[in-house]
Amino acid sequence: MKHLLITVLICITAHTSHAKSSQGVFTASNDTLNVPMDLDSAYLHFSENSKSTLFEGYTIQIFSGDRSGANAVRANIISLGIDNDARMVYREPNFKIHIGSFPDVSAAERALSEWRVHYPDAFVLKTLIPWYELPTQDDLVPSDTVHSDQ
Repeated sequence: MKHLLITVLICITAHTSHAKSSQGVFTASNDTLNVPMDLDSAYLHFSENSKSTLFEGYTIQIFSGDRSGANAVRANIISLGIDNDARMVYREPNFKIHIGSFPDVSAAERALSEWRVHYPDAFVLKTLIPWYELPTQDDLVPSDTVHSDQ
């Protein structure tokens, strides 16, 4: 009888201690499946990491050749004051000079007609171009225009 009583007491003690230690294991505070996702921070993290300094657009290529020729053409463009945004791009095996960043081919073709005066071999090229500032509504209004509140 004594052994039976000790065995029952040990089983009851083990059962209550196990119940106390496992209490709250499956509550909502510890359940990672029910954690609300902060979608704004997830989107912000995604968008910050996926930003690119380039987008697909059009540019004008006026030169393709060796480095010294590309430097000479770029220096000529800057010295003429035509455009300060002459980009030198290396695509094996040549250096290329690109001018302008255009969102569509029609804008690039209009600018190309001006560049063909100085560089008759220039052409429009679809490529990745750097982001550029778009003109705002205030930039389109002439400076001598007077605004009235009538």
